[in-house]
Amino acid sequence: MNQDIGRAIVFSIPVVSAAVSLIMISLDTTRSSNTVNRKIHYSIITVYCLMMLYWSGQVMHSVDRDAFIAYLPVSFSSFSFIPVFLYLITYIITGTGERERFPAYHFVLPLCLTVTICMIAFIVPFRQRWSAIYDNGVSLTSAIVDTTFIVCILLNILYSGLSLLRIKSYKRQVTDYSADIYRMSLDWLSFIILFRVVLQILPIAGLVLGIGLFNKLGFIWAFTILPAVFTHIVLCLNILSENYVIIEPVTAKEKEITASGNYAQLGRQRVEKYLENKKPYLNPEFKITDMARDLFSNRTYISAFINREYGVNFNRFINNYRLKEVERLRSEAVQKKQKVSSLEIVIHAGFSNYRSYFRAKNLVNNDAVSIDKKWN
Repeated sequence: MNQDIGRAIVFSIPVVSAAVSLIMISLDTTRSSNTVNRKIHYSIITVYCLMMLYWSGQVMHSVDRDAFIAYLPVSFSSFSFIPVFLYLITYIITGTGERERFPAYHFVLPLCLTVTICMIAFIVPFRQRWSAIYDNGVSLTSAIVDTTFIVCILLNILYSGLSLLRIKSYKRQVTDYSADIYRMSLDWLSFIILFRVVLQILPIAGLVLGIGLFNKLGFIWAFTILPAVFTHIVLCLNILSENYVIIEPVTAKEKEITASGNYAQLGRQRVEKYLENKKPYLNPEFKITDMARDLFSNRTYISAFINREYGVNFNRFINNYRLKEVERLRSEAVQKKQKVSSLEIVIHAGFSNYRSYFRAKNLVNNDAVSIDKKWN
């Protein structure tokens, strides 16, 4: 009994962390005027609601088995829809073309699983359902429940894989759009996807399916909540800080200009003069669309021009200027005998944080030889 109460207390922690995160995201939703950001907020609110429902079921499973049997359709439904809505968030953030509706077919399988469990709840007597869950008896009901749970597990793994593939594709394209090397990396999103699968989904599957290794580790129940709480916190903080770069779709005007060829032709002298005089790279959120607007051109032409003339993508091209600005500011501080922190210099040079600077320095240093040859 004490162990059951302990489990219930442990499983209530993700409920609380999801509720707190839900409140914080909800309060921030009204602040966001961007349509895409609002969609992300609404999706993450849905995810937190589903997570609260799922972990509430785990609390019931520990202390009130009769209540859990009645709650089973809600528990299974929330568990099956969570990966789809997490993928929806990834889908919105990593969109690289025209804004497309999220395909409705992604909801079909979770909906079918929900209907299956609901039918069992209505058709199968309560005592028979109780026996199928807790007595490990062999019956048609237990087979259906186990199969449904296995499909839920596979669904979580499948959509985690789809999310990682989409992030990988996004990274290849965002380098020609944004110079914010930290916000565009989405490392936080990749990490929580892997973290959740390896340290939460698989252990839960092992416990429920009775795999010996997991059953021998009594503390594993407490261990499964860590990825959940971690996911709630990291998702919340990164969504609130908008730690991502949304690639804006090509506008109708851009398409028209590109099709007609009615845009300014660029030369190295003009581009370098623009960057040296206006220093737009000092803005951490500087994007290729900003450069296209200032130079009366379009993003496709500018991207191709930079790649052809300098042998690098837009991201590395702009960050090379920022690195030079860092060196200039440091030399200036030494000459004037000013005490300026490295972080302050990095921020003034246009990097969003020190990690952005560190990454840019490593990347640009790898290309230093080839860049210098082209520039000189």
